[in-house]
Amino acid sequence: MIDIAHPHRAAVGESPLWCQTTQSLWWVDIDGHTVQRLRGDTFQLWQLDEPVGCLALTDGGRLILGLKSGFTHFDPATGHLTPLAAVEPDRPGNRLNDGATSRGGRFFAATMAGPPDQPTAALHRLDGTRATTLVTGLHVGNGLAFSPDDRRIYLSDSWAGVSTIWTFDHDPATGDISNRRTFRTLDPAHGRPDGGCVDAEGFYWIAAVGGGRLLRLHPDGSTEREIPLPVAFPSKMAFGGPDLRTLFVTSIDRETPSGDGGRLLRLTPGVTGLPQPTLPEPDLAGRPHTATARLRHG
Repeated sequence: MIDIAHPHRAAVGESPLWCQTTQSLWWVDIDGHTVQRLRGDTFQLWQLDEPVGCLALTDGGRLILGLKSGFTHFDPATGHLTPLAAVEPDRPGNRLNDGATSRGGRFFAATMAGPPDQPTAALHRLDGTRATTLVTGLHVGNGLAFSPDDRRIYLSDSWAGVSTIWTFDHDPATGDISNRRTFRTLDPAHGRPDGGCVDAEGFYWIAAVGGGRLLRLHPDGSTEREIPLPVAFPSKMAFGGPDLRTLFVTSIDRETPSGDGGRLLRLTPGVTGLPQPTLPEPDLAGRPHTATARLRHG
């Protein structure tokens, strides 16, 4: 059964992330410029002044956000936002879009080009307070996820003219990636590859945005199962709950007012997820916060 996890409706819901320590789900609304948290029945929302595409947990209980301006440290207790590393400042139309944390604790995030028909986006890795570019030539970077052994990374491009998922070898010791190859190409008429995740059995999940479905793919790229959804534009999924057997799915509000586009969905697919890795707290010495997110309770 698929149900609504919370009635809040995002314009562009994205980047769900389960915190096992606090038993809470984080996610963002890109166009709404907000970060959300659902803990039990308590819903909280922080209002920012710019688009936020993705987020990662730190081992200190804080977050690293992928904003339009770059990687930023966020303290939910104070609302303070402290810039860490600018990303693509020479391309002001671009913004950080999708992200994932490696099992070893490195944050990778890809940008979306503005306008998206131009391949000016890229994949970046955050190293403390420095961003390293790994892949260029993307339109809409998406689908980031890591295999259970941390030796494979997935990356997709959601642009209709590409609609492809790739996989690379990932070196857990250095964070370097190599040996790019095509993993799967989707027919845009049935949904383009958006956000992804990997379960405990090593299967890769992808949200087919515009196609109203999730795909669970074997490590060779073939389809293991397809799950129809009550929304046309699912964006990303994450396993959560005490036993990591609940799949939370964010979505985009591009449907009629009577539909459920933009809402957070929940289902139990019968498989288990992986614990969400965290990032080390960055050294913020000499880095004052430059903005404060405004907390609102739902």
